[in-house]
Amino acid sequence: MGRFCLALGLVAGLCLVPASASGAAPAAKPPTPAQMAAAQKKANAAAARLAKAQTALATAQKEIADLESHTASTRKVVDLLEGQVRELAVAQYVQGNHAATWVGHGDPGQAARGRAMLRFVSLGRTDSVEGYQVARVDLEQSQAALDDRLAERRTVVAGLRKEEAAVTAELNKLAAAQKAYEAKVAAEKAAAAKAAAAEAAASRRARASRNAAPAPLVPAIVGALPVIGGGSWICPVQGPHAFSDDWGDPRSGGRRHEGNDIMASRGTPVVASVAGTVKGHDSSLGGISYYLTGEDGNTYFGTHLDRLSGASGHVEAGTVVGYVGSSGNASASAPHLHFEIHPGGGRPVNPFATLSRFC
Repeated sequence: MGRFCLALGLVAGLCLVPASASGAAPAAKPPTPAQMAAAQKKANAAAARLAKAQTALATAQKEIADLESHTASTRKVVDLLEGQVRELAVAQYVQGNHAATWVGHGDPGQAARGRAMLRFVSLGRTDSVEGYQVARVDLEQSQAALDDRLAERRTVVAGLRKEEAAVTAELNKLAAAQKAYEAKVAAEKAAAAKAAAAEAAASRRARASRNAAPAPLVPAIVGALPVIGGGSWICPVQGPHAFSDDWGDPRSGGRRHEGNDIMASRGTPVVASVAGTVKGHDSSLGGISYYLTGEDGNTYFGTHLDRLSGASGHVEAGTVVGYVGSSGNASASAPHLHFEIHPGGGRPVNPFATLSRFC
């Protein structure tokens, strides 16, 4: 009988066996911890490729801006010198030398002949002709380079969109894998609780038969998996996510990335990493944001949220403060939390080591 893999294709072994002829529903095989780790690794790799694509786009935009500025400046010089050369041409024409009609015709041969004759114009301003020719060549080269770079940017943007789609696909697979894994753990806990309750009931019955006092009930083991994190620090994104070390990478406007982007599905809860005081913040660049002044003495900043939770003032670690989104200048097709750590409330440092430990 053939096997059909789930959309969880990145996790080996996650396949379904088709229903039997009797109509029995197939049973999914949940992923192992090793398969979950492999899924997370693949999602992080996709996030790293996306970060590189964002860097390539920012670099291209900076080069285009420089070329546009240079082209505009050169065009002004050409326009100014062309006016001066036209004055020379008019003067030459008045003197009866009609070869001056080359100006503005765009014929390189005619331009060269006109240039040679204009050297002898009585006004003595042949430097304008020389400057005009040099500026024209510079302008043509700058415009050609700009056209090439604009074409390259279109390719870079296409690659960026492809990587955004890849990250989204990997996060969806990771979310499905995590859901299956959590279901497995919950089932194991429920079975253990049921077994413990049955054992306690049997013990009570045995004691009752011996006129003994009944044993106390054993509480059922229920509840969700432990929150991601450890110690007094908690991962700010509570759901399937992926990130890479994109600290310091070039970004639009000539900026440098001063945090790490944690890719996650829109609406994924964002929590306070430590206990402290939280307040919302609106940024023209980052959009919906929050600041957390931690009791550990550090300040934490998160941005591009879809919305805030309404939490304000003192909060405990793990309190939901907002939800992952793409507000501000983030791409709508790649929602994420831009996360920064400011030790002692000062300049930000690379949060990658902390995120790698707790996320």
